[in-house]
Amino acid sequence: MTRARVIPVLLLLTACSLDSGNPSDGSAPIVVIDAPLNGAVVANQVAIQVTAVDDFGVDKVEIVIDNNPAIVLFDPPYVTTWNTASVPDNTTHTILARAYDVARNVGSRQITVTVDKGVQ
Repeated sequence: MTRARVIPVLLLLTACSLDSGNPSDGSAPIVVIDAPLNGAVVANQVAIQVTAVDDFGVDKVEIVIDNNPAIVLFDPPYVTTWNTASVPDNTTHTILARAYDVARNVGSRQITVTVDKGVQ
């Protein structure tokens, strides 16, 4: 059982060390928004946590809120904070995480959250 876990890690490490222009990488990164959860009610400072993995390596992760670029992260952990003070109360917002691999394939995940400033 332990051996099966070691092999994928070794394959991933080997794949990440390949030339960044590898034309055989046709797979987009897998992206998960770990926090907040889809449909969550949030307020104040909201931690946005993203997991992005790719067999040839993740180059960068962009966080976009309501179609406005928020931040570009180049190294894991892919974490940032969104200050909701400037958005209207009781409104729904879209958080998009877009990951690029070294071959420029793009994977993304999108969620919606509701800002309720009465939540403490």
